[in-house]
Amino acid sequence: MRENKECKIVQDLLPNYIEKLTNEETNQFIEEHLKECDECKKVLENMQKDIQLNAGKQDKREVKYMKKYSNKMRVLKYILLALIVIYIAVVLRRTFIMFTLSEKAEENKSYDNYYAKIYSYQGDSLIITESYNKGGNYLTTMTRITDDGNQKTKLTFYNKDNEKIALLESGEEKYILNSETTTGWNVSPVTYVADSFLTNMELAFIIGVDSDYCNGKECYVIKGSSYERYIDKETGLAIRNIDKNIGQNDRIVDYEYTFNIVEDSDIVKPDTVGYDNVET
Repeated sequence: MRENKECKIVQDLLPNYIEKLTNEETNQFIEEHLKECDECKKVLENMQKDIQLNAGKQDKREVKYMKKYSNKMRVLKYILLALIVIYIAVVLRRTFIMFTLSEKAEENKSYDNYYAKIYSYQGDSLIITESYNKGGNYLTTMTRITDDGNQKTKLTFYNKDNEKIALLESGEEKYILNSETTTGWNVSPVTYVADSFLTNMELAFIIGVDSDYCNGKECYVIKGSSYERYIDKETGLAIRNIDKNIGQNDRIVDYEYTFNIVEDSDIVKPDTVGYDNVET
């Protein structure tokens, strides 16, 4: 009976003994008992085998888990690398598109013979600008149209052979403005792309570039957070610009350009009869 009790005590202590959690006195007690008790010795051997077997299974599970984790990290790394490559390719594509447009625009902006017509809308306001340009001479008019379609104000800028005239019509009133201080004058072809490759690359990180049609022409649409700019694929010049969130209404500007059609007869000196002189 004493031996059975002692065996139970020893067998209860064996798990801690195997894990080396028992003190020296307890170890001595267990080891003296094992020398005389084959049954407890066999229990110890079975426990040790089970621990070794379980340890092997645990090692295998850990190895399997680490392999799965490593495979997942490898896949994520490849996905991340692919996304980076795709993003770089997109940025380079945008940069190349804008730089190519800027080269085309510079070529067309070098012409000194062109007709420009610009429509500027915002809310109920419409301003129509027409400009005839040839060899440094020009005739430009800027007309503001009212809601009922009638002319509200009109500015005229004339420059030919160094003679300058600036006129203002506002309702029934007509004025000759100071040509040295009045702003406006000729209209140059407009493009919204930079001429520097690096500048275009910097912009390519924050804008979008899509293909579209505008006013019957194939174009690229450069989209920022507050604007959309439609650029003619053929000329690199602006077709439309939309500035968003300006007051309560977007401002929309449409551009039309025709090159090498302006004759000297198109740049006619305006009649100033009936106009009053005004210093501006």
